[in-house]
Amino acid sequence: MKHHRTPRPLPVAHEGNRFARRAWWRGFELTPGVTLKTTAHLRPALADASPWRRLAAIAWAASAALALHPRLNFFTFWGRPAWAGWPVRVAVVLENGDASCDMVVLEAAHHLELDALEELLRARQGALGLPGLRGRMRETMPVASYWAERLTGAFAQDYARRNAPLFISMVGLKGIEEASFTPAHSMALYPGSLDRGRLPLVLCFNHQLANARPVGRLLVCLKELLE
Repeated sequence: MKHHRTPRPLPVAHEGNRFARRAWWRGFELTPGVTLKTTAHLRPALADASPWRRLAAIAWAASAALALHPRLNFFTFWGRPAWAGWPVRVAVVLENGDASCDMVVLEAAHHLELDALEELLRARQGALGLPGLRGRMRETMPVASYWAERLTGAFAQDYARRNAPLFISMVGLKGIEEASFTPAHSMALYPGSLDRGRLPLVLCFNHQLANARPVGRLLVCLKELLE
């Protein structure tokens, strides 16, 4: 008699599967995001470029737009803003072949040529490394570790050191803004599928960061940099 075992779920992040599912995805670190949407009419060279080239251009534009709007270069930790510092950082979420994810954090991406930026993304240069002892504690006792880190301030320090105030995810599915929650501490940009040179852009942000006006200016600036 054969016993059918339920397959284990694929990891969402290397060395961070249980912590992500038990702490982040249980609602502790997610908040209903305020959503702004626009569509960029890409310049012909960018519309015909490879997906990697287009992703590099989006990261370049996001970094430049954030540098031009330093008021938004902040993390938010439970109602308290925290300056993200210079140079500005943006992060790009990349999916691996096993459906786990890497997050590549880029500093001053707008100062790089697109060729160099594309190479960094392809090589996953700057990807978040293994979290070590703290990561093993998180996996063993995810909820207890989360609350201990949050109450001592270690969580905010670690997040600000390893992450970026704006990240880009290629999970730009139709209706993503209705189903998605944005991380409580960063903005999230979801580029959609390219359609005849038109690229939908969805920007989710925490209402504790700012009202819609400055974030809208950031999104319009990013859009214009791609056109």
